[in-house]
Amino acid sequence: MSERHIEMFWRCSSCQHRNLGRHMVCQGCKNAKDGSEQYEMPEDTASAVTVTDAALLRMATAGPHWRCAYCDSDQRALDGGCKNCGASPPVSPGTPDKAPAPPEKKKSRRGCISLVLIVAFFGCCCPMWMNSGKSGSASVQPPPEQVKTGPEWTRSLQVKELAWEHTVSVERRHQVEREGFAEDKPSDALQVKAQGQRHHHDDQVLNGYETVYFTERKQSGYTTETYRDKEACGEDCSTTPKKCKEDCTSNKNGFATCKTTCTGGEKRCTTRYCSVTKTRKEPRYVDERRSRKEPRYRSVPRDAPWFSWKEWTWSHERDVKASGKTLETRWPADAELRPPKALPKGTQERNSRSASYTVVFQGEGHPPVTYSPETLEEFQRFAIGSMHTVQQEKGEVSVVPAKPPPPAATK
Repeated sequence: MSERHIEMFWRCSSCQHRNLGRHMVCQGCKNAKDGSEQYEMPEDTASAVTVTDAALLRMATAGPHWRCAYCDSDQRALDGGCKNCGASPPVSPGTPDKAPAPPEKKKSRRGCISLVLIVAFFGCCCPMWMNSGKSGSASVQPPPEQVKTGPEWTRSLQVKELAWEHTVSVERRHQVEREGFAEDKPSDALQVKAQGQRHHHDDQVLNGYETVYFTERKQSGYTTETYRDKEACGEDCSTTPKKCKEDCTSNKNGFATCKTTCTGGEKRCTTRYCSVTKTRKEPRYVDERRSRKEPRYRSVPRDAPWFSWKEWTWSHERDVKASGKTLETRWPADAELRPPKALPKGTQERNSRSASYTVVFQGEGHPPVTYSPETLEEFQRFAIGSMHTVQQEKGEVSVVPAKPPPPAATK
């Protein structure tokens, strides 16, 4: 990328004279250039003369013009003050609140702006700039608080309903009849009786050999064959056309910076392949007839003794339940656990117990909440009408234990 500077033009609004960008005063009527007179780019920037003079290059790279607050004329950035009226350059926003120095002798040109308005403007704007700069540098955003996880909700609810259920599962040990081979009979079997012979399994017995013929592929030397293949035999290259484009941007000081960007001109190559004849050796195979001896078997059925017997076993017989909706609970009585009729001799029963408890809480303006205590001791804490702290976390309901009262002070 290459860069150069060219000179722009501006047209005087008083006499319409076309002036070079280097002039700040009209060469026709001698009026100073003001902000309404815009710089114009040459009609053909490509044929515009490149600025090489040291003084003009200094003007071109000095930066944009500044506008005089007293006579409204444009001044070069490298000038110390207004060459039209002698006023100082405008105060930058980062300096203390002070208006530019007025000119020693004010020149009249197209109606200058009143000094009172300028002082009022800078008096209002400069404090705002300073305050905005201070607030921007001093403002520190506090770090966001970490998101804390916890219960979905916690409420003080009243006990509205209670329910409990005690279940006794009864199993009975009784005799059952079984049949099977000797290996199926348990060691404590009763009334074992032989029931004759039954088919147990089949044995595979050798019954001679037979000759089996098959074909086997075997390598028998090599054969030479020719084939066509492709090999790299050079390169095909081409150069892409080169294109250059120049873009000119105004420096806002009577000059413009033109940058030339070029694309293309690269050399691109692709490998060229040629067809060649080659030879290679391939293994040759032949089929040979072979034979082998394979054993032949026959199935021989085998019988074994078959037995019948009796054995004791446990099985589920019945469930006996007791339930209620108060804090007072009970288990099924012995009379309820007795079998409906007398058991045969030697028959026994055993049982196992399980319990379930349910507490329903209700709060004003909220749907009922169901909780299942794990033990009877926990269930008996929830009297009808008592208040408890209930919370839900990850869909599960739990009751917050009440804090124990503080110990009594001793004298």
